Amino acid sequence: MLRPGLLYFAYGCNMDPGFLSEQVGLSLARGWPARVDGWRLAFNKGGEEEDGHLVVANMVPDEGCHTLGVVYRLSQEALTRLDTFEDVPLHYRRANLWVEPLSHQARQAAVAYVAQPKWVVEQGQPDKTYLNLLLRGARMHGLPLEYLNWVHATAFGTAREPWAVE
Repeated sequence: MLRPGLLYFAYGCNMDPGFLSEQVGLSLARGWPARVDGWRLAFNKGGEEEDGHLVVANMVPDEGCHTLGVVYRLSQEALTRLDTFEDVPLHYRRANLWVEPLSHQARQAAVAYVAQPKWVVEQGQPDKTYLNLLLRGARMHGLPLEYLNWVHATAFGTAREPWAVE
C-alpha cells in the first residue's frame, strides 16, 4: 500500500488555490502540476440539490488514460478539514496513488478523493461556476492548453475521446 504522506492531488475545483485555501481554512504553499496514469476525468459525481451542482469532477479507473491536476503539500490539519469538506466517507473516499510531476521529477505518492459508488451518476454537465474554478486553477498551474480545451469539451459532452496516455 502506498503511503501518501501529506501530498494531495486535486483535479477538480480544488486546483484553484484560493478556493482550496478557503475550504481548509489555512494558507497553502504553491502547488505543482502533475498527472496520474490509469485514471480518466469524468463529470459524474452527483451532488445534493442544495449544493447547487448537478455533477462535479471525479476520476474513474481507465488504464489507457491519465488525469492532469495539481499536487499540494497539506498539513494533517488541512487534510482533516478537506476530509470534512469532501464529506469522507459518505461522498468520497481517499485513494492512494502515484503522481508524476509535469516537471519530470520522480513519481510521488499522494492522496486523491474519488466518489463513492453511491454518488456516481451518468456523465453530465457541471455548473458554470464550478467549471470556471476548475479551469482557472488549471491555468494558474500551467496545465497544457490542449488539456483545458479537452476538459471544457468533456464538460459540454463534445469531447471525441478520452485524454489518452501519450
